[in-house]
Formats: sequence, C-alpha cells, structure tokens
Amino acid sequence: MIFNCVILARKNSKRIINKNLSNFKGKPLIYWTLKQSLKLKRVKKIIVSSDSEKIRNFSTKFSKKFLIDNRPKKLALSSTKSESVLKYLIKKYKISKKQYILLLQPTSPLRNQRDIHQMLYYAKKYKLSSIHSVSNYLGKTAIKKKINILNKKKFLKIKDLSFNGNIYLFKVNLLINKNSIYETPQNVYITKKKYSLDIDNYSDLKN
Repeated sequence: MIFNCVILARKNSKRIINKNLSNFKGKPLIYWTLKQSLKLKRVKKIIVSSDSEKIRNFSTKFSKKFLIDNRPKKLALSSTKSESVLKYLIKKYKISKKQYILLLQPTSPLRNQRDIHQMLYYAKKYKLSSIHSVSNYLGKTAIKKKINILNKKKFLKIKDLSFNGNIYLFKVNLLINKNSIYETPQNVYITKKKYSLDIDNYSDLKN
C-alpha cells in the first residue's frame, strides 16, 4: 500500500494576504505542515504545489525531499477546486489509481502527528477508500450525511461533527471515478479540538 502526501499552497487568499507565508508561532504558516510531512516514513512522495515563487523557494530550501510543482495559473484561481488540482498532480507525477493521497493543508498547523499515523493505519488495516478528519470545531457546518466513525470509543459524547480540513486521506481511484474525495457513508476520524485549528482569518493566526 503506497501513500503520497500532497500539500496545496496557493498564493492568494480572500481573507489573508499571502496566508501560507503569514507568521504563525514565529514561523511561516506553511512551515508547520512541511515539517510534519517529513516525519511520515510511510509516505513515498511529498508534493508541494503552488503558484507562488516565494512558497516554492521556501519549500525547496526547507528540504530536497519535496517535489515542487509550479502550479499553472488556470489551476490557482479562487474558483479552482482542489479536486482539479489533485487530478493534475496525479497525472503529472504518475500516481497510480491503487495508491493513496494524504492531503495536508498548510492552514491546519496544529494537527497531531499521531492522528496522521492512526489514519494511515486504519486505511491499511480496513482497506478503506477514504478517511477524513472531523471534530466539533466551531464555525464549521455539521455533517448531516451518514458517517462511520473509526475511533468512536474515545469520543462517545461528541456530537455535531464537521470536516475540519485537518487531514484528508483517499484512494486515487475514488477521485478519478467519482470526481470527489468523499464517499457515502464517509469514514471519519475524530481529532481533538486543540489540534483542529483551521486558519481562516487574522484572528486565527493569534492562536
């Protein structure tokens, strides 16, 4: 079972200028996700895709292990869906349909390393097509569709769960066949609130 990590880091943001390079705890925001990705021993490739020269240069200097993608402008618009960028990267880097993609967004700098490892473990053990992180993080829309909680025993009292953007893990053929990284019922993994921060505005950078 082969896992590939993808980090999508677009230059522009509607709410925060140069968000992925904004200061968070003394480092550029993207620093924390780059650092986390290098600790993943099960991952075959780590792809950093950005239309920003500054982000690409920062990532290149950070580690030679990263595959740096100069994302085309047509795939770096505010209206561009992540699925479109992922399909482009799958084709460019010849990632087979049987492999997995671990999508880590720079806007979730506090994610827990153990959560990532656990999700990789569940995917392998149960041969899942996808598993995404969720929490009862405020400001997110609650999931109304049927879900399958894999670590439910640890969080029996939690309700009103929502996708927190922390960790996405899915098989390539799911995206290719359904044009989506979601399925029904969706397999989910609950992360603690303190690890579920999703940077969306300037106040979030102060956490």
